[in-house]
Amino acid sequence: GPSGHCPHKQGQTFCSKHERRELDDVLNATDIRAMHTIWNKHQDDLTHPWYSQKPDFEDHEFESFRRCAQKVVDAMSKLYGEPLLLDQATISSTTSVGHPPHADNVQFDSVWWQGQRIRTRDELVAARGGAEVLLTDAKPNHRNYSASVSLTDPWQYGGGDLEFYEEWGQQEPFKKYRQTQGNGIASCGCQKNIHAVTGVKWGFRLVLLVWTRAPDVQVPEEQMHVCYFRPGTGLSVWLTTADLEKYPRRKAEAARVADPDPRDYGFDPGFNGWGDDADGDWDCVGHEDGIEGAPDLEDVHMADA
Repeated sequence: GPSGHCPHKQGQTFCSKHERRELDDVLNATDIRAMHTIWNKHQDDLTHPWYSQKPDFEDHEFESFRRCAQKVVDAMSKLYGEPLLLDQATISSTTSVGHPPHADNVQFDSVWWQGQRIRTRDELVAARGGAEVLLTDAKPNHRNYSASVSLTDPWQYGGGDLEFYEEWGQQEPFKKYRQTQGNGIASCGCQKNIHAVTGVKWGFRLVLLVWTRAPDVQVPEEQMHVCYFRPGTGLSVWLTTADLEKYPRRKAEAARVADPDPRDYGFDPGFNGWGDDADGDWDCVGHEDGIEGAPDLEDVHMADA
């Protein structure tokens, strides 16, 4: 409930550990090449096309993207000592604007002192003097942790520093990172890990961003298709929560159509001699020339066409 100087409830978060974790060699050279290949083909700025019509991945592209993101999630789960699910991932380039200080799962609302809201122009001074900062729910607050894994080396760009701040309103970061390819930083999404990325002055910076959630946390329906985007996000490729459900389902359906099970057409494998033979296929067994009255699979395919 409300606490301290602020009469309003702070935003809800699901992280239990607030320490940053370094992800060493979480992606190898093959993984990095795969991420660059996908970015080169599908890079998008959410306008061409708009994200509701985002480009389709080929099955092997989806598998590569998910596999690399899952490697990061597995490393995070081990370091934080808790089970984590992949929620969304982005292969993202950074613009000259960079990303201003923010927390992933909460957003700044206002500053309060003794139950009174501080005027906007006095917020920074008041916050540094001990006033309470009200942070409200951000839309993706069902997530708990995130990671940024470098897909380019620091010598390939100027600027692009990943910065962390101990509290809202802090003028200078207390920690900066410039990771080499395949290495990353994981952190929680609450106000204890306010972070920013400085603008890229020259060259090219590409990262794999990964977000996780706890196994028992449901994703809000309106967040399933959303592509994570902030000021400073450049051309990117998104693997949404909806994608993580869509592509395996599509692949399973394609496999079912390519290799139909007679049971899908109402046939009982245990009736009239239909059975599972040694090679795992459903065949007509029991008679050399088939079974009298047995259905003709050609007819089945004709009916299905």
